[in-house]
Amino acid sequence: MDRRPLHDQMADEAYCKQVLAGLQERLARNKSFLNTHGEEADKLVYNILQKAQQPQTDESCGEVDALFCTACEATSRVESGSSDVPIFTESQQQFRWNGRDRPIEELFRRMEDFDRSVSVQVPSRSSSLSSFESQKLSQVRNRFLKKLETNDPWNILDLRSPLPPSILPTFLTGENCQLLPRVRDMVLTGSRAERAVASGEQWNEWRDVLEWALLSEGGHNTAPHIDSHGLATWITSQEGHFGFGWMSRPTVQEQTDWMVNPQGYTGGRWRYVILRPGQTVFFNSGTIHFVFRVRGEQTLALGGHILQWSNIERWLQVVIAQVQNPKITNEDMARSVPTYVQVVARLVAARVKSGRVDELGGDKAVTRFFASVKEFETIYQRKSRVPSRYAGNEVGDMPGRGHRRDVCSQEGLSMEYITHPLIRIPFLDSYQYNRNPNTYRYASARDNIQAQFLSNKIRQTTQ
Repeated sequence: MDRRPLHDQMADEAYCKQVLAGLQERLARNKSFLNTHGEEADKLVYNILQKAQQPQTDESCGEVDALFCTACEATSRVESGSSDVPIFTESQQQFRWNGRDRPIEELFRRMEDFDRSVSVQVPSRSSSLSSFESQKLSQVRNRFLKKLETNDPWNILDLRSPLPPSILPTFLTGENCQLLPRVRDMVLTGSRAERAVASGEQWNEWRDVLEWALLSEGGHNTAPHIDSHGLATWITSQEGHFGFGWMSRPTVQEQTDWMVNPQGYTGGRWRYVILRPGQTVFFNSGTIHFVFRVRGEQTLALGGHILQWSNIERWLQVVIAQVQNPKITNEDMARSVPTYVQVVARLVAARVKSGRVDELGGDKAVTRFFASVKEFETIYQRKSRVPSRYAGNEVGDMPGRGHRRDVCSQEGLSMEYITHPLIRIPFLDSYQYNRNPNTYRYASARDNIQAQFLSNKIRQTTQ
């Protein structure tokens, strides 16, 4: 049945009050948690939740903070453009659990080799250290299956999913939402159209970007951040309830103030919704969001990232902001982000060449996108510690960040890709934007031919 998810405002308010009461008690009693990642996140989430409100969702009453959509409504919105507010849906997951066991139990039963290690965020770790530590998968399994209550709740952000590739919400399977798989294909296969000969590990790493599992013990909170690489995100609750909060429609000044002080800023309009099993939230590139949980209830969610063809302009502006302000995102992206930008630029150029400018937001959006590519190159060169263009630089783990493997930064993948003569984007090397929306300048004669073709295509859309 194509139904709209229930927005139970009374239950959501009760959940929020329960979280606030637990945080107040924890912050007052847990002196051993001083100067830890957990204390920092708990204080910030507590201060935000004290002022946060439930979203306005009635479009007849003006500007909304969130959209509660049927499958058809959600599909129409993500295929026709990009939403400025989170979209909530229900029953959009093709995969089904067996129904006999807890989803967490079935998740572990589908896994093999529990001697592998996984990164775990631990609240009691000192703020002067990274936010995570390595634990054996067997230790994680035993801890979650015992369901013991703890004052130091673990959070596993990037658990590789053992589930079949059918967890992507149905409303996100349309063409407009499939830019990220095309980026993967170009990185792994280059100029060849055959099946990729990339290693299984490389495919798995890309799968970990496209989809993953999030496993948490009750009481773990994640401070506000923006997901890395400018990616849009979907999360579907599988077991337990958890709160999803976000800054609704921030002004330019609010965004700027938050980026200056992401660990302390509480201004802006904060909203929240409690996700229940079977419900999905989809939020666009650059959404400032946080997660909160009641103590004593384990949660499992499945999630993943997408990129929309119609959202390339906003995506690149978010990436530029993240490069300039590394602390606003949830993981290191310094080494891989140039590859993302180059590959997306080439894919966009291919669409322009085939006359599909409208699918990219129109000629003005494409013009601004390529201007932003040049802006990114300038900023990245200035920020990079290595003088050579697009050379990778090591950046240590920052407090509160995630630690998903950087799939474009592995040796022999990103740097080899960037310099590969068959799949390079030559016109980006000498690209210049001269403030004329229909003109591009390039250095070589061959590049001028490409430039003229692109320019003509853009002009044709305005005639």
